[in-house]
Amino acid sequence: MLAATVTFSIITMFLTKELVMATEECTDYQFKSPFLPGESCEAIYSKNPENHDKPGYYWILSREYCGMNYTGSSCENIYNKYPETHGKSGYYRINANWIFCEMANSIFISQCGGGGWKMIANIDVTKGDRCPTGWTKATDTQSGISFCRVNNVGNTNFCSSTKFSSNGITYQKVCGRVRGYQKGFVWAFHTGSKSIDDYYVSGISITNELPRQHIWTYGTGFAETVSTRCPCEGGKSPPSFVGNNYYCESGSVNHPPSGETFFFNDTLWDGKGCFNTHVTCCDDTSQPWFYRQLDYSTQSDIEARICVVGPFPRSSTVIDQLELYIQ
Repeated sequence: MLAATVTFSIITMFLTKELVMATEECTDYQFKSPFLPGESCEAIYSKNPENHDKPGYYWILSREYCGMNYTGSSCENIYNKYPETHGKSGYYRINANWIFCEMANSIFISQCGGGGWKMIANIDVTKGDRCPTGWTKATDTQSGISFCRVNNVGNTNFCSSTKFSSNGITYQKVCGRVRGYQKGFVWAFHTGSKSIDDYYVSGISITNELPRQHIWTYGTGFAETVSTRCPCEGGKSPPSFVGNNYYCESGSVNHPPSGETFFFNDTLWDGKGCFNTHVTCCDDTSQPWFYRQLDYSTQSDIEARICVVGPFPRSSTVIDQLELYIQ
């Protein structure tokens, strides 16, 4: 009995210490209010005027940063006005709306320059995320790997679209990344399609609207050593509206063994796995991150399309991660 009591006391002391350490990282609001499912920075701000001048970490559905007394016209504007917000990604008041701003010096920052970005998409199927409306979540029965793919809306040559809202924020810069895989017979840039509204690529087309204007393209080549490969492997060049704003890679070195094969062993657009040193597809060390400064400002939503050139499901590109930021 004595041993059990001592053990219980030690456990209690440990849990109490851990609770104190956790709550010390939060603001006074943590001590005034219990955990409230569905609570938010906006709700805390509205219900507690005494917290208007107390930016900090609040316990909501998780530990979140609420920039109570910081406000501006964009994430970039707040980042530039208030140096103390650097490294404090969280929710800020922008044009009377509460918007999540990425303020950390994380990997995408080093590729795209500076902080103050507004995140508009963050999908990671490997962590159980759903695929957005317009795409279908599926799992390969052999490998157990899950991913987003096109909706089965056509047998050949089509795209499945999803959109990510800018929430009315004016932006001129776009930064992001996509991680994908090849399935079967894909064709990189299609010889018969020149229009941005068409299936001009096997892979991912990122545009804004309307009308569509090109931001970035992720292409998937048939194989590194055959004719329908990526431009960096000697294949067909992209349409003029794409320019140099694309990445392209093949998941297969030689002719794919069948039209139903996934190439999960070679992640696309990661700057790795190219066949030899003469192939330039992996030369850009920024991959899979892209950065694009547009020559215009816009509030348009951003559209991402998974495009199939050839017969589905034998020809396809699938993705399991996607992030998009605007500034």
